[in-house]
Amino acid sequence: MRTVLAGREVVLSAGAIGSPQLLLLSGVGPAVHLNTHGIPMVADVAGVGRNLQDHPSVSGLSWTTNKGSAVSLFSMLNPKNIYAYLRHGLGPLSGPVFNEGNAWMPSVEGDPYWPDIQVPMLSGMLALDFGIFSSQFTGVDPEVYKEYFSDVLGREGFSMTPFLTRPLSRGTVTLASLDPHAHPLIDVNFFSHPADVTTLVRGIKQALRIGDTPAMMVEHGARFHKKVLRSCQDQEPYTDRYWGCFVRHMSNTAYHPVGTCKMAPNTDPLGVVDHRLRVRGVRGLRVVDASIMPLIVTGNTNAATIMIGEKAADLIKEDWCISTHHNHPSQFYLPLTFP
Repeated sequence: MRTVLAGREVVLSAGAIGSPQLLLLSGVGPAVHLNTHGIPMVADVAGVGRNLQDHPSVSGLSWTTNKGSAVSLFSMLNPKNIYAYLRHGLGPLSGPVFNEGNAWMPSVEGDPYWPDIQVPMLSGMLALDFGIFSSQFTGVDPEVYKEYFSDVLGREGFSMTPFLTRPLSRGTVTLASLDPHAHPLIDVNFFSHPADVTTLVRGIKQALRIGDTPAMMVEHGARFHKKVLRSCQDQEPYTDRYWGCFVRHMSNTAYHPVGTCKMAPNTDPLGVVDHRLRVRGVRGLRVVDASIMPLIVTGNTNAATIMIGEKAADLIKEDWCISTHHNHPSQFYLPLTFP
């Protein structure tokens, strides 16, 4: 055992999965859950591990194109293209890694600055690599993947994977055991709110309209991969009921988890940190990562998380009256014990 003393406070930045796990293991969390695992309670904070949000994305919407219009496995492995990139930074390998761009849009008529759908454009089909890696990346069952993409494996084309940017469903992160090296139990609880499926169906229709534009069909010979998903073949193809089934079978995480240590006022029973990111019921501890978001941002979480860190740095300096020219002596020590 080793004991570490913190001079002023501890900053926990383990992400929306790791931060609630560490708080729970340390005795900060819902009393009932802590008692279940026999963890001595330090602070009864009901919201730890609750309010998990993510951007579910739909895989499988793919279009074949004319040769040379999109990325293919053969163009990526072409020695000339590899040389052009390594020597001159040119060629198809010098572009974005598949993600050529994103569109944000409302799924129905409304405020264009409050989009609930994000549509990334991928410059390769999800069957580009014959399913060697992409079946794992998409999270789709390998047998389902192979059957659905069997006609277009290795073909040249592009894909669109609509994201739901304003999900209403909420999940949880809880402990599986007292072992800090054991993975926690992550229940994203996607589509527990039926409106999320409805919105993603509208997002699919938006993607289909983009794929059917003259710029895609005429200039690049885009043709939608119309294979009916076997799991949804009891629904009339391409109706709302079919696409709703498609969403439930072909969706995956966008790897944007947030919200499990949410910032909220004291009146919110599920709040974990205050407006200065200080953990309830614990002295000298802050959480600084995407887990403090009360609501997920309408897009990728990278930049927003960086700004949380920047703001937290300012808050810490303000609270401790720290400048670049003068540091105050330590006010207290917070003992931490770990194996």
